[in-house]
Amino acid sequence: SNVSSQMSKASLEEALMFPKAKTEAMISYKNIMSVKVPRYEYKCEGKYYTYSLVDTTAEIDNAVSNFYKIMPLMLRVAELDKTINLLADEIEKTRRRVNALEYILIPDLEETIKFITMKLDEMARSTNSAIMRIKEIIRS
Repeated sequence: SNVSSQMSKASLEEALMFPKAKTEAMISYKNIMSVKVPRYEYKCEGKYYTYSLVDTTAEIDNAVSNFYKIMPLMLRVAELDKTINLLADEIEKTRRRVNALEYILIPDLEETIKFITMKLDEMARSTNSAIMRIKEIIRS
C-alpha cells in the first residue's frame, strides 16, 4: 500500500533480511496452586536496525521499532493465556473430584455408616438379651 508505493518489495526484503540484533526467548516455570505455569522472558541485544535508515521509509522504521517494543507484551499475553488455560483445566479437574466426593463417595460412606451402626445396634441387643438369659439361668 503506502509503504510499497514508496519502496520496492526487493528493497523492503533486503532491509529486513538479516537482523543483527540477537534475540532470545526463554521459558521457565513457576508453581501456582500446584500447577506448573510458564514464565516467558525475552532478551534482545544489539541493533535491530540493520539497514540504512536513509534507504527505508519512516513507516518501516516505526514498524521495526514497534515490533521490538511489543514483543515482550506479546510474550506476556501468551504467558497469561497459557496460565489461565492451565489453571482453568485444574479447576475443572478439582470440580469433578468435588462432585465425585459430594455425589458418590460421601453418600456411599454415609450408607455404610448407617449399615454398620444398625449391625452394631443389633449385636448390642443380641448381647443384652443373652446376658439377661444368663442372669435368669444363674438366679434359678
